[in-house]
Amino acid sequence: MTLDAQLIKEAAMLVGFDACGIAAAASIPSDEWDLREWLADGRQADMHYMEEHVDKRYDPTLLFPGAKSVISVLLGYKPSARMQGTHQIAQYAYGEDYHERMKRMLYQLLSQLKENYPQLEARPFVDTAPISDKYWAVQAGLGWRGKNTLLVNPKLGSYCYIGELVTTFEADHYDTPMKNGCSDCKLCVHACPNHAIVSSPLPRVGTQVDARRCASYHTIENRAEQLPDGIQLSGYAFGCDCCQLVCPYNQQAMVRYELTEEHKQELEALPSADEKTFKKATKHSALNRIKYAQWKRNL
Repeated sequence: MTLDAQLIKEAAMLVGFDACGIAAAASIPSDEWDLREWLADGRQADMHYMEEHVDKRYDPTLLFPGAKSVISVLLGYKPSARMQGTHQIAQYAYGEDYHERMKRMLYQLLSQLKENYPQLEARPFVDTAPISDKYWAVQAGLGWRGKNTLLVNPKLGSYCYIGELVTTFEADHYDTPMKNGCSDCKLCVHACPNHAIVSSPLPRVGTQVDARRCASYHTIENRAEQLPDGIQLSGYAFGCDCCQLVCPYNQQAMVRYELTEEHKQELEALPSADEKTFKKATKHSALNRIKYAQWKRNL
């Protein structure tokens, strides 16, 4: 049985995704993905989980035996307003935890597709399994890898979450990658206060992020009691948007999340929150990835 690509995309839009594309599942060519080189240079810092299941990150058929197609979806998150104050939170964490929201939507999409294809076998993934999300989104024609290494979509910019349905069924049409729209622009590279965006050993890839220099890594993944000397947080207590704020595509991107004044004030009040209040306020937010002690350390 072959899946109707147009039907899949229409179903994805009905569920609420902002973009959908489909690529044929196959092993990633070694010159098109630089994970092994990134790891060899130690640029993962203490994210040792990135060293696990490397072969699966290069080949989705090892992650899901029999996989034939990768259905990639995007959900934009550019907010209608930004927080004010001296302690900022990366915009992707303003709303509901994207893992929960995207996984719920992917199951809704799978349920809809099963109405037309009862025998459909597919698994949803949202940044919680060893699959190279950005690579497959590029292969599915949803954007290109920007110099800040994030996926850039012409309408959503890099303000988008990525998810996949990997299925054992083929599609009647596969999308093709679009032309890289960054050209010679290096605004994101120059905007990083810690010079974390560095050259990749692979010319076709272009750039990498060295986590050892990245404020987002240090405010989220780094569990040490103290942050390294010299790391500039630029006012961020969780994550960092420095390389995204300057991107021309982000400045013209569609607003996809309505930040109410009430919730904006709640976010701005978090720096003065006690532990109980912080835990309650961040329970269903990406902010729950860090402990209260890390939050205080970052502040």
